[in-house]
Amino acid sequence: MKGEPHRERWTDPGLSWGQLRAFQTCARLSSFNAAASELNLTASAVRHQVGLLEARLGVRLFERQGGRLSLTSIGMSFERQTSRPMRDLVNACTAASRMAAAAPIILTAPPLFARQFLFDDGFLKWCNGNQITLDITDAKRDLFGTDQIVAVRLGTEPHPDLVSTSIFNTQLVLAAAPSIAVRARPTDGSWWLGQTLLIPGVSDVAWPRVWRALKVRAPETSHPLHFSSYAAALEAACAGHGVLLAPLPFSEREFTAGRLLRFSNICLSGGPGYMLLMRRELATTSRGRALRRRISAEIKPAKRV
Repeated sequence: MKGEPHRERWTDPGLSWGQLRAFQTCARLSSFNAAASELNLTASAVRHQVGLLEARLGVRLFERQGGRLSLTSIGMSFERQTSRPMRDLVNACTAASRMAAAAPIILTAPPLFARQFLFDDGFLKWCNGNQITLDITDAKRDLFGTDQIVAVRLGTEPHPDLVSTSIFNTQLVLAAAPSIAVRARPTDGSWWLGQTLLIPGVSDVAWPRVWRALKVRAPETSHPLHFSSYAAALEAACAGHGVLLAPLPFSEREFTAGRLLRFSNICLSGGPGYMLLMRRELATTSRGRALRRRISAEIKPAKRV
């Protein structure tokens, strides 16, 4: 369109960073073996990368003379023209990583966990002073997007690009609204046939342990009601919609207010715990390490109770 700045068209030459890096290192050291040692590769791998580059360009870049390499005239010209752009690219990547390391961190956590541990004035002031924003939600944020996300999650699968730190293990107790709890017969298998089980996604595997602890057979028919989070299931339990394996200490407020009652002495531990997740490159920075230490410090008093 008229008035728009001219944009140069370019075609992908089909080269890789590995090929260019192998070429530049060989050009500087004049040896496949020396380049391999610096790049932490085998000599055959370096030779293969240079061969791919020469095949793609359709020229010979090196003369092989015994164990030494010397640039051809075309190789000299290619080295002069590519060395500065490669340095600029490395510098640009370093600068981008430095800016990303200083960018704000978004700490996302489930409401129950945040209510218990993260709303302390001291912690909130520390977050403000360290460019950390709290995002209190049950939704799972993308840890590999453009934002720097650190997530507190209940139960998680390991991932090679994430550092996962166990920060808190819950205990589960049988509870319901008073209208249900006062009439509960937990050791009577027939009573369970008429109950609705309120099940957050991570607690469904705990119910077989409940039946064993109560020494009753698992109900042949059940009425599960699934929730995306403990917070939603907790509200449903307080409203009298069913029976919940309530997490301690996150449901203590509901017990104190009388909105929930325990109707059995069983207490299950060792279930899915809360984990702190962050990308591996963030976990190795001073800010990532400081955030892990600070959250652990907020939780330690609760662990001693």
